[in-house]
Amino acid sequence: MLDFYARRPRLALAGLAILCFAAVGAAVTLGAIFNLEACAMCWFQRLSFLLAGAGFLLAAAWERGRIVIQRMGELGLLLALESAGRQTYLLSHLDAAQDNCSAGLFYYLQIGNYNGFFRAGMFGGIDCAENQPTILGLQLPEWSLVAVVCLIVLYGVWLARKACATRAKA
Repeated sequence: MLDFYARRPRLALAGLAILCFAAVGAAVTLGAIFNLEACAMCWFQRLSFLLAGAGFLLAAAWERGRIVIQRMGELGLLLALESAGRQTYLLSHLDAAQDNCSAGLFYYLQIGNYNGFFRAGMFGGIDCAENQPTILGLQLPEWSLVAVVCLIVLYGVWLARKACATRAKA
């Protein structure tokens, strides 16, 4: 099955983009169901998934610039991994939280403090680790970490299969 996608990079990249967008949709839906206000760290993770999805979708659509744009998707996955990993770490290490990150994306956009949003998204605060609902034994930040790790593993397997298929042709 993976060989099919290894020979069709546009389809594989479009599939990865759809999975990234689905992860954001799931986060927004769960936030609405549990009546949660998204903190800066949650917004940062959503934007990172959107960056990854946009990068993979553009790489699928534009073959000429695929390598450069694909790196944008990889950057989005790495930013999401760092933020989700940090938020998961804060769940069990509340003393490591530095500030309060309850302000969402729109607050930082209104005051024009983009550096503050980036810092809050990367490092989080005490609010990012408290009052997280549990679904099937995992809290929402842990589900975000599972999603990004699964996407990275899927992307890595696809790259490896693609490299093997390319070598087999040569």
